[in-house]
Amino acid sequence: MKKGKESEFLRELSFNQALSIGLGTMIGAGIFVLSAIAAERAGPGATFSYLLAGLVCLPIAMTISELATGMPKAGGSYYLISRALGPMAGAIVGLGNWLGLTFATGFYLIGFGQYVAYFLPLPSWSIALAASAFFIYLNYRGAKLSGQLQNIIVLLLVLILAVFVARGVFNVDPLLHRPFIPFGWGVVIANVGLIIVSFTGFENISTLAEEIKRPERNLPLAIVGSVLIATFLYAGILYVATGILPYEVIADSKAPLVEVASRFMSAIGIAGISLAALLATASSANAAIMASSRINFAMGRDSILPGWFNRIHERYMTPHRSVVITGVLAMLLALSGKAATLAEISSALFMVSYALLSLSVIVMHKARPAWYRPAYRAPLYPWLSAAGGLLASSVIGTMERTSQIAGMALIALSLAWYAIWGKRRTDVEGELLPWLQRERPLEDVISHMERAIQARRKEILVPVANPATAKSLITLAAKLARSYEGTRVVALKVVPVPVHIPLSIAQDYLERRGEEHRDVLRRAAKHGAVAGVRVKMLLKATRGVASGILGVARSRSETRMILLGWHGPFLRELIDFGKKIDKEVVRNAHCDVGVFLDRNSRDISHILVPVGGGPHARLGLRLGYQLAMGEDAELAALRIAKGADLAAEEEALKRLVKNELGKADERVKLRIVQSRSVVKGILEEARKGSYDFLIIGASEEWFFRKWLFGAIPDAVAERAPCSVLLVRKYEPSPIPWLRRALRRARV
Repeated sequence: MKKGKESEFLRELSFNQALSIGLGTMIGAGIFVLSAIAAERAGPGATFSYLLAGLVCLPIAMTISELATGMPKAGGSYYLISRALGPMAGAIVGLGNWLGLTFATGFYLIGFGQYVAYFLPLPSWSIALAASAFFIYLNYRGAKLSGQLQNIIVLLLVLILAVFVARGVFNVDPLLHRPFIPFGWGVVIANVGLIIVSFTGFENISTLAEEIKRPERNLPLAIVGSVLIATFLYAGILYVATGILPYEVIADSKAPLVEVASRFMSAIGIAGISLAALLATASSANAAIMASSRINFAMGRDSILPGWFNRIHERYMTPHRSVVITGVLAMLLALSGKAATLAEISSALFMVSYALLSLSVIVMHKARPAWYRPAYRAPLYPWLSAAGGLLASSVIGTMERTSQIAGMALIALSLAWYAIWGKRRTDVEGELLPWLQRERPLEDVISHMERAIQARRKEILVPVANPATAKSLITLAAKLARSYEGTRVVALKVVPVPVHIPLSIAQDYLERRGEEHRDVLRRAAKHGAVAGVRVKMLLKATRGVASGILGVARSRSETRMILLGWHGPFLRELIDFGKKIDKEVVRNAHCDVGVFLDRNSRDISHILVPVGGGPHARLGLRLGYQLAMGEDAELAALRIAKGADLAAEEEALKRLVKNELGKADERVKLRIVQSRSVVKGILEEARKGSYDFLIIGASEEWFFRKWLFGAIPDAVAERAPCSVLLVRKYEPSPIPWLRRALRRARV
């Protein structure tokens, strides 16, 4: 995934709007249909079932709040989990949530059909069929309710149900609540697996994390608040319903809450409950089709599903294929008439997602990637998150055996699909595997992994913007590519695009009319042809220059190195803002990086490489050796000795060169220079030896020890009499101190 901050959206959604979005997707068929089934199973004790379901969702809500503020991107739990645990977990959750919402849609359609059939002499299945066709049409065309109308509908639903509870409490018959738990606590707990689907909408708020004002406050308040409001509202409804009508009567009703309202409310109240039931079941079905179709659309974009799902309708700008597939499948499920079974299967799939969300926040705390900076932290870490995951997993055990088997079969199907299709195609990366690898401090394992990765990387990525510097960059890239058999050169031109223009539209525009941007790419290709290599051209629309370069490099798994042009010392970035782009690429790239300062270099005949004990300098030595072989040049490996024991320094340099290059070569000359200043010693050797090319690895000073006159590589590059290539080796391990200690031990 792209770690850099790609864009900044205007934060326009208030707390009330965010809360409305959550409640709008939660208050639906779950309470208007499942209340009858829950009451039939547990009697008045179903009230506690809803309270327990809310208790299960509370820690999950806090966990999602942290993940959403740390990864404020659209995509819901699929995005959060895939970026934390990796693409396999993302495939489980993505396909699981899509199918979960699709099963829930089928259940919502059944509920809508039942309530309409209560008022009209029509079979409920025909109403569900017609409703599903209508909702498919709405989402296919892209028609939607305005945000203000959605807020009004949600407010109306909450008010109607609140009045229902408030009025009903004073009409409850205590005798109907005796005993309150007629079938025991086991049945009360078992009910949770059925009704928890009524709570799943709170997750939708997380997809708007980057648009909510004061997200560190409003996002968790909206998510947790929607769970609390729904919990007490649901529990109050069950308490009133089972106290107005015997639970046996409620179980036999096709419109249970309307039946209850008819016993104590006026005609206006009954009409209000009837309207609420129709609005809630219809809006739930429509919202579920929309949300589920966008999940498989996002998975198509990540190559977990075929790109066929990722097509946008040219006229309506909707994921029309995803909408149709989702809607038709939901329609077929609705025709089964098995509301309880569909609800439980949907719940099982969501519980797997909630358990993985709890694991995700633990992994993010352990991995601690630099880009993960949540504005809100879940309390009582890790106990609350772990408890939420365990509770979510235990809910699956309360369900009917058929629902459990069906849910687990669908999870297995998701895994099989990932193994067959997605694994070889997706570029999504998570933090779990790199963290586990970093926790194995074995040098041989790390080296083996690095060699395997490098062997697969066959591209040198050269961002080009200025035609004046493109020639020297492409020429050097060609020389490096010839040194590594099968390596290609890719010239990249990134075009920053304002945030209000979708990248997909901007990219399409560039591909059709981006001639002015292709000019520098064509020149780069010509320079490559002169240097004897074929240059691939890439033109990409991005949010920023640095983030675009990093994103392209990450998306192209074969990128071995990014080769940049020199824009001045890295430590002077505060004076010249433009240099910050180079430093961001150098520090965040997930591949090796070179920064080239050309001083009219033509042929390369004498190469100087200062060699210390760090990984960057060792990379410089290997690059220098490859260039020397390809250009038939001489290579001098330089070590600056501050002590008097020059013989020991020379022996250490011999061992280092042998360890890195594997063999002695007459092209490699060993140079020991005694000097108290590293910079001065390197520059004196560069001038005295008439070198035409100098390669220096990034030292710790490049990033950490800021001297008064700049870092060592900065100072050398500015004052060297020849062309300079500064290199930085990518280190995936978070324990570089261990790597350095192990390597120094060998030297």
